[in-house]
Amino acid sequence: MDAKLLKFKISINTSKRLATVSNKTQICLCIRGVVGMMKRCITVVLTLGLPLNPPADSARSARHALSLIATARPPAFITTIAREVHRFNAAQANSQSQQNVHTSTLARAKTEILRVLDILIEKMPADVVDLLVEVMDIIMYCIEGSLVKKKGHLQTHVVLYCRFYMVGYCDRSHRIAVGARQGSVALYDVRTGKCQNIHGHKGPITAVSFAPDGRYLATYSNADSHISFWQMNTSLLGSIGMLNSAPQLRCIKTYQVPPVQPASPGSQNHLKLARLIWTSNRNVILMAHDGKEHRFMV
Repeated sequence: MDAKLLKFKISINTSKRLATVSNKTQICLCIRGVVGMMKRCITVVLTLGLPLNPPADSARSARHALSLIATARPPAFITTIAREVHRFNAAQANSQSQQNVHTSTLARAKTEILRVLDILIEKMPADVVDLLVEVMDIIMYCIEGSLVKKKGHLQTHVVLYCRFYMVGYCDRSHRIAVGARQGSVALYDVRTGKCQNIHGHKGPITAVSFAPDGRYLATYSNADSHISFWQMNTSLLGSIGMLNSAPQLRCIKTYQVPPVQPASPGSQNHLKLARLIWTSNRNVILMAHDGKEHRFMV
């Protein structure tokens, strides 16, 4: 009996190891495939006119295939690109590391990556909402450097991304707040690319919004039925507008509010369950999807 039990345990452990290896292999293949596809997309610059030469035709086909892959499996595509971005950032942090072909391809494919993300945000928001922080990591990587200086280029993606109520942009301080499903909020500085995580809720973030003057950030979670107000540190070392200072936040007020009920179970109404609307620098309205309002003052 003991021998049979031991054999059974060995069989289970072996299956688990094989499953783990299989999952890792799938991820590696996915990364190699997507990066390879992006490499083909940027091999040549497409020009108008027919017939297309072989390299241009290959690039056009790869571009179309990349869009099909992304729309067929949005979470896999987003996770794959986010992994590459994190790998790139880790390599950049280590001055002794050498950029490989994957990193080089990723750096040259920024425009193509943004194009695909725009498609996913526009057409498949329900598949993107669970990975908003990963999407923002990718966008921050793609708009850094010379691209961020083009206000129109940045504004295009910010406006599209802010269709989610759990994403807010402050034009005054050039910061973006992204609510995550874990109850945390990622605060990005567009100019420096730095990110600060704050934890203040026990469930998914439903809505975030900056005050018009950028001094306050309101966050709301329908899961824990609380709205919190965070104050930006306006001291000399943490003043709004300083390029190299990390924004210091502290929670100054928290209110409990009645939970908002979805219009129908299982619908995509959770994307627009409630939003935050500032009426002044210190007054905000929590507007539910059914028109009910709750007013708060900082």
